[in-house]
Amino acid sequence: MHDLSHIRYLLTDVDDTLTTDGRLLPETLSALYRLADAGITVVPVTGGCAGWCDQMIRLWPIPAVIGENGAFYFHRDPQGHVALQSWDDPSLRAQRQQTLLTLAQAALCRVPDITLAKDQSYRLADVALDYNQDVQGITSDQLQQVVSTFHQAGAQARVSSIHINAWFGDYSKQAMSERLLKERFGLDDERIQQEVAYIGDSANDESMFAYLKHTFGVANIHPWLPRMQAHPHEIMNRPGGYGFNELASRLCEAKAAQEQGEPCRVD
Repeated sequence: MHDLSHIRYLLTDVDDTLTTDGRLLPETLSALYRLADAGITVVPVTGGCAGWCDQMIRLWPIPAVIGENGAFYFHRDPQGHVALQSWDDPSLRAQRQQTLLTLAQAALCRVPDITLAKDQSYRLADVALDYNQDVQGITSDQLQQVVSTFHQAGAQARVSSIHINAWFGDYSKQAMSERLLKERFGLDDERIQQEVAYIGDSANDESMFAYLKHTFGVANIHPWLPRMQAHPHEIMNRPGGYGFNELASRLCEAKAAQEQGEPCRVD
């Protein structure tokens, strides 16, 4: 069991970590509010598109969100307005995305059962191919064919629980998380390791599991573990948003115990 009393920041994947069967459950949304009330800052770190991230930061009790596997983050400025910080210059970002879309078409010719994700129009930097959201029956060999198409062209490609995400550049969930934590929250390396936790559900979260000391997986991560080198240090008993709620309860209780107050429970 981790000592969670010093955790002040919880970074979290979204699809199949915050969500359960593709939906944000009311009790998980409540957990986000309870964490905020307890003084624990939650930052989603997702492969999700810019459109989804804009919605998250405007509707959820969060000060920032990292999107498209680290291509950018949204944050609230001192006046409460939403601002965008991109990893790359916008013109370079757009140029790279056009090249990726061309590569995606080549990949789809190889495996026509896979499609562009329906949120592609709302992406700023990467491409997302749907193999397990509105598409089913894709084999491991087919996934590898698609990933290889991008790798052979010098692009990065990662498989999440629902999408294959591909991009050009040296950013990642880990790299942009480190930048955000230092730029916006003023944390140094020592404080990051002491005060920041991460929870995820798939191989797309490996860079975060390798980076941080306090890492967690929801229960649906188990099928991914044989394909991963970096594992979470602890796995929750329940999947998806229920597993997130499990960790949220422990964080709130640890914070309350440290302050000798009433426990902040998340059902």
